[in-house]
Amino acid sequence: MQYRIANMDDLEGIAQLHAESWRNSYRGIFPDDFLDHDVWDERHNAWASRLSSPKKNQHIIVATDNDEIYGFICAFGHESTQWGTFIDNLHVSNAAQGKGIGKQLLYLIAEWVDNAFEHKGLYLEVLEDNVGAQHFYHRLGARHQETNLWQPPGNGKKVNDMLFVWENDHPLLPHNITTKA
Repeated sequence: MQYRIANMDDLEGIAQLHAESWRNSYRGIFPDDFLDHDVWDERHNAWASRLSSPKKNQHIIVATDNDEIYGFICAFGHESTQWGTFIDNLHVSNAAQGKGIGKQLLYLIAEWVDNAFEHKGLYLEVLEDNVGAQHFYHRLGARHQETNLWQPPGNGKKVNDMLFVWENDHPLLPHNITTKA
């Protein structure tokens, strides 16, 4: 697996993986009509904007093998004065899950944070019904800070969105990554 900074050529692969990840993870949470029909266009438009006009603090890394994207992470450095860097997206294809790709992507973001920002904290949001992701982040040292309501795309009902935080990047740096039982 190779890891590199994303570029505009990655638009289709990132949007496709993101749409598929939402279809697989959020069925029953997002409206079916949105997941069946609109998610591709919505994700494609969002990523076209992000890749063509990135925010100054945006950092996107893709995991590829034979030019196919198997995972990606998108973070916004020092997005919060309280929590630090916001990890807005971390997705790994179903076929590649369990192979350490998500952990490696988090390590690479933690390394970027460690080198680029004074505030070393990281945070992300996980939907309450996405229990697998919650366990993954917890095993890597994140703690649940609070739960808020979030309005998902597709005009569905509001859902619980859980804030997970790492007070600093130390647990995610390579010499510290372990999984808790």
